[in-house]
Amino acid sequence: MGASAIERMWRTTAIVMCAVVPTSFYVLGDLTDAFPGFLTVRHEEQGPAFGPRAAAEDWARVGAEESHSTAPAAGVADSADDLEERMSSHADLPVVAGGLAFSVVDAGTGEPVAERDAATALVPASTLKLLTAAAVLRQYSGDEVLTTRATVQDGVVTLVGGGDMTLTVEDLRELAGRTADLAEEQGTSEVRVALDAGHLVGGENPAWGGNGRAGGWVTPTSALALDEGWLDGEQYGPKSATPAHDAAERFASLLGEAGLTVTGEISEAGAPEGAPSVQISSEPIAEIVRHTLQISDNTTAELLAHLVALSRGEETTPAGAAAAVEAEIRDLAEEIGVAPEVIADLSIRDGSGLSRDDRVPPALLSAVLAEVASGEVPALEQILFDVPIAGLTGTLAERFDAAGTEDADGLVRGKTGYLGGAATLAGVAVLPDGRTVGYSIVVHGFDGADADDARAAVDAVAAEIVQVD
Repeated sequence: MGASAIERMWRTTAIVMCAVVPTSFYVLGDLTDAFPGFLTVRHEEQGPAFGPRAAAEDWARVGAEESHSTAPAAGVADSADDLEERMSSHADLPVVAGGLAFSVVDAGTGEPVAERDAATALVPASTLKLLTAAAVLRQYSGDEVLTTRATVQDGVVTLVGGGDMTLTVEDLRELAGRTADLAEEQGTSEVRVALDAGHLVGGENPAWGGNGRAGGWVTPTSALALDEGWLDGEQYGPKSATPAHDAAERFASLLGEAGLTVTGEISEAGAPEGAPSVQISSEPIAEIVRHTLQISDNTTAELLAHLVALSRGEETTPAGAAAAVEAEIRDLAEEIGVAPEVIADLSIRDGSGLSRDDRVPPALLSAVLAEVASGEVPALEQILFDVPIAGLTGTLAERFDAAGTEDADGLVRGKTGYLGGAATLAGVAVLPDGRTVGYSIVVHGFDGADADDARAAVDAVAAEIVQVD
């Protein structure tokens, strides 16, 4: 067996063992380069398979009046007093001014290790994407793909969306070529084009408020889209208001390049039942989840929420998608024993965290992430490896660079969030004593001009989790 084969074997073994045995989460995986860390021998970033690197999340701010008061929680085990005290000490920072909430939960026992105002439902910002990811992975194996079809019958080509908003020009060119071949088999050289986008209702979500398409934050969900509806290829650039129709327009032009004569305007019509068809497929849903968490992609997060609604048999409207994710998370919370009072005020209004009306208690997020890291729920283990790594990958690549936080590099994994006035981080880490924990941290109520300081404060609180006294 060659050296490369041996390395692959050990990397695979490390990933499996790290997912199943939380206490060995970093040591074995890090030594074998299953993921980066302070023991790793390679530090190159493993970016998403598609999509741009993350940009700053800088959405409409949440004012202090929309935040909740903060008070230290009681009843935490004595052994956790030091960690809780050290994390809480950052509440005295001027930018925090007491507006700090957090929860740290032991992945092995499900018990709280440290907490402050943990049961209060606060604005999660983009950490909500973790719950969307958990919801979709509970409904799908992750191996499923989203299919885009084209039917040809009686001189009409019908483009049928199946939820793939990650289509590229090359994807559509491939589909157009196959469609032209199918038309030729039928003796057809002149066609009209119809669009069937009925797979998902989609559309813009009113709950986004000023954080929607007009601001460049997200494309309205649709049954298909070219390059996620990003009109200039930039994550926070202009977004299409009609992504499915835009994709159909490009498809029609590619049919012309493939040798067909396209006549008339694109119409909207359902595909004829049983008509001959050709198709292409997206990356697996698991890869779309990974991409979403790595670069904090609002568009694919909303798509994933709609897929949850589709699987649950609920309306695939924005409101239906948000309700489906909330219902799935409430089911999960009940299964893992989260107290009813913790989830009483849970409110999920979208799939991305763009809404200022989203409310999630830190205790719920940390409990879900502890479950992810426990090794007890294989369907959710993917999230463990999808979230960015402090100082190394994704939205955390340029974080944890302030004095006193560098030790967290490679040791803290987490999903960032920022919605002006609320800075958040939630993920998994390992305590100095070897216990794996899920955590959620919220700094809230600050002025938007202090965003950088607020993010630095979140990093400082998170760094305490892995700090050796």
